[in-house]
Amino acid sequence: TIDGIVAASTGGQKESIESIKFTAPKTFAAQNRAVIKDDYITLIQQNRLGFSFDAVNVWGGEENDPPVYGQVFVSLKPTGSYTLTPTQKERIVKDVIRPISMMTVTPSLVDPDYNYIQVISNVLYNPKLTSYTSSQIAQLVTSSIQQFGLTKLNTFNSTFTAADLIGAIQGADVSIVTNDTSIRLQKKFFPSLSTPTTYNLFYNTPLKKGVLTSGVGSSPALKFIDPQNASVTIDGVYIEETPSSTGGISTINLLNPGFNYTATPIVTVLGDGTGATAEAILIAGSISSIVITNPGVGYTQAVVTISAASGDNSGTGGSAVAILEGQFGTLRTYYYNEQNVKTILNDNIGSIDYINGIITLKNFNPQNVDNDLGQFTVSVVPASTIINSTLNKILTVDTFDPNAVLVNVTAKT
Repeated sequence: TIDGIVAASTGGQKESIESIKFTAPKTFAAQNRAVIKDDYITLIQQNRLGFSFDAVNVWGGEENDPPVYGQVFVSLKPTGSYTLTPTQKERIVKDVIRPISMMTVTPSLVDPDYNYIQVISNVLYNPKLTSYTSSQIAQLVTSSIQQFGLTKLNTFNSTFTAADLIGAIQGADVSIVTNDTSIRLQKKFFPSLSTPTTYNLFYNTPLKKGVLTSGVGSSPALKFIDPQNASVTIDGVYIEETPSSTGGISTINLLNPGFNYTATPIVTVLGDGTGATAEAILIAGSISSIVITNPGVGYTQAVVTISAASGDNSGTGGSAVAILEGQFGTLRTYYYNEQNVKTILNDNIGSIDYINGIITLKNFNPQNVDNDLGQFTVSVVPASTIINSTLNKILTVDTFDPNAVLVNVTAKT
């Protein structure tokens, strides 16, 4: 009889037949030496150190941004964790990667960079088609979204599409009639509480500029030193996007094409600027697009209204949103004072690059983050519902965050 003294660790589940069919030819082709990217991926996955990985990605220095020639970059997502420990990295480089690399190639290990997708879904279901309660439907939808994140995302070189997500929600139960679902992208990090630090957050997709309300949000609340009195700290501080002062209307995005229009509807741009005009393009009774004829000037916020033309008594439903000009925006911090009045604490704590999807927090120095972990989240609205991940980027849904999936269920009457 043999009794184990220490429990097994760092192992993984038995390899599936499909996985063996995929990796066996690559392992044979590699012959235990790495020349191309697939060789590295295969041999790292087949390591004899007992390390198991959910995903491995490898790219050459010429593909890196910026290019670094003569290097090969490796990013690893360990099973059941987010990043490797320094000791694990050292062992993998020394005992796995270097022995299989060519002498002229320098290996470099890069941590995965996570983009978390927050899902907000309003679901309509028919109670006559199911025995589940609304709360049970909500749980089914939540589980379906989390499973979607684990199977369709949660790896390198993945693509998120809203259509796939909506399909996963619809498939949660036969009683679901439809759903209205939106997403936000989140970056999570642990800010220094002692030293002012500049952070660059890369969302790797164009970002939507806030209209009326800020497109940028943060959580949890922060505590900062009052810039007017260093002996006073202010609680309940958040980050938001400063209304743009760049001028005119850049584009008008159609949200709903409407229906039954018999004549071209009237598009009106309202806001604090002047001069913006636009025209709708009508095809088969619905709006196909909206063309800006004059971008106007002086806008920091704008709202688009669509109304039926004179004599058109049936056209309805068209809606759109105005996007202000300007690639860059400013971020600020705010809080609510004792009279519950919104108060700006710092009117410039960083910038947002809408085109390249980058947020920069300059000399960021909170005194406290209002949660046990000290983790801070900055969320944005992507300009597109098709989002790709490249290099060391991973798209995923955080199953440990109770606010990662927000589902509201309504019964059809």
